[in-house]
Amino acid sequence: MSLSKKTSWFAMVLLLAFSWLATPLIVQAQGNQQSGSGLQLSPTRKDMIAQPGEKETFSILLKNITAVDLTAQAVLNDFESDNDSGTPQIIIDQTKRTPYTLEKMLKGYTTVDLKPGETKEVKLTLDVPAGTTPGAYFGAVRYSAVPKGQTAQSDRQVALTASVAHLVFVEVPGEINEQIQIESLKATYDNKPGTFFFKKPDNVALQVKNLGTGLSRPFGKVNVNGPFGKEVHTYDVNNTDPRGLILPTSSRTFNNELKNVKWPGKYTLTGSVAYGSGGEVVTYKSSFVYMPWWCLLVLIVLIVLIVSGGYWIYRSRFGKRKKSKIHRR
Repeated sequence: MSLSKKTSWFAMVLLLAFSWLATPLIVQAQGNQQSGSGLQLSPTRKDMIAQPGEKETFSILLKNITAVDLTAQAVLNDFESDNDSGTPQIIIDQTKRTPYTLEKMLKGYTTVDLKPGETKEVKLTLDVPAGTTPGAYFGAVRYSAVPKGQTAQSDRQVALTASVAHLVFVEVPGEINEQIQIESLKATYDNKPGTFFFKKPDNVALQVKNLGTGLSRPFGKVNVNGPFGKEVHTYDVNNTDPRGLILPTSSRTFNNELKNVKWPGKYTLTGSVAYGSGGEVVTYKSSFVYMPWWCLLVLIVLIVLIVSGGYWIYRSRFGKRKKSKIHRR
């Protein structure tokens, strides 16, 4: 038998052995996936304005999207911002409450039993106590999926099981301090900010901080002016529906695509952001330089040519004078 035939025969044996060993693992993985637990919740967010002493009931739909019986265990968690994208950071420990907790306001989140594919309506009640201080309050009603007959052993285990959350944002009207601050306005390339770019920056990151006591929904524009002072791009900030929120004492970065950066040179970014009813506008300016590699090489070549030319002129003029003086002597 030739060496090539031996090699092919040996490879075939290894392939068959691997397939035989892998089959039980594949079947086991498929079985685990089919018996996994999961929930579907809608809607995922509720925005409310409620006066002290006011009571309001609203509904959410909870669905078992698996093929097994589930117990949806409900908890009310506080959360905070990640100070970047605005993504809520759930505080799993229920003994740790923020000043903005809904613990004394929100009722009706109870454990729900769900059969495979079953959907149930869950009614939640917001009951704002009299004398509640005006401002923002928020929390997450979180349902964790536990197979019927099993119970979670700890908060950590609940957090690791499949869960869904309904975010509730409440504003209690009154004397609410509204104030924002633009912390930075930067051009970025591949999510990396800078002031000097060899490649065209592709994004603008506007970071805004909420200095007030309510929920801030800033809006406005960012203008981009090119090397010749002409506007090359403009876009609206936070123009989604609904607008993105900034929690009190938190920051959020609004990212938008940067377009029309074509010519080398200095570019100026101007951010104009309003808040509340739009009566006050906060403005912030920054700049960056776009200098592609080819342009940098051209500049280096020009500098070398200018220096060489200047040296040649100096030698041609003053070198001859020195030689003539020496000849005369």
